[in-house]
Amino acid sequence: MRRAAVLGKGALAAHACEVIASLPGTVLDTVVPNAAEPEWDVRLSRYVAQRWPLTRIVRSGDWRELEPGRCPLVVSVLYDKIIGRELIDATDQIVNCHPGRLPEYRGARPVNWALRNGEHLAGITLHRIDPGIDSGPILAEALFSIWPGTDEVQDVWLRAMQYGKQLLSDALPRLDQITPRPQDTSRAVTHYLRDNAQLGERSDWTRQQSASAPVT
Repeated sequence: MRRAAVLGKGALAAHACEVIASLPGTVLDTVVPNAAEPEWDVRLSRYVAQRWPLTRIVRSGDWRELEPGRCPLVVSVLYDKIIGRELIDATDQIVNCHPGRLPEYRGARPVNWALRNGEHLAGITLHRIDPGIDSGPILAEALFSIWPGTDEVQDVWLRAMQYGKQLLSDALPRLDQITPRPQDTSRAVTHYLRDNAQLGERSDWTRQQSASAPVT
């Protein structure tokens, strides 16, 4: 029986757990929720505890508590920490679901940046994890239209989550059959949290400034 782990937050990570738990010969062994779970989304720790009582939950949110080699399959979904090489090198399949197009929107707040840049096409991407920031080879992606004149960050985020569910449902059962596609580094742009001030009115959930807006 192959052990699998999911790291991350929210309804999309919960969906990844559902897909993985349904894979033949696979058991959802460990879940590592983000240490600060959002109040505005599904609380992954609670969902898993109710749905799979025997699954180990690492409540610290620290990937280092997932000992290298324990789980041959590791899936990161909106996880908020950089995973180290010791886990990457010890894992047969370690992948990340990133809510943005790659390589143009690596790093933090890809939805916000896509709207800030006036894009009309956004995406959500499944890629292999390497030691870089969202720089691993692409396994699958879903692209969708956005309308920066009328869309708010929350609109595009929710759209990305819906496409992300289908992406995970389609791609996770086929990981062994997918040939990874290296990213074009000449097109790569990485956004960091320190760049958030440049987002302007796109820094929040909506363009009406809100101190309680969720961090995407």
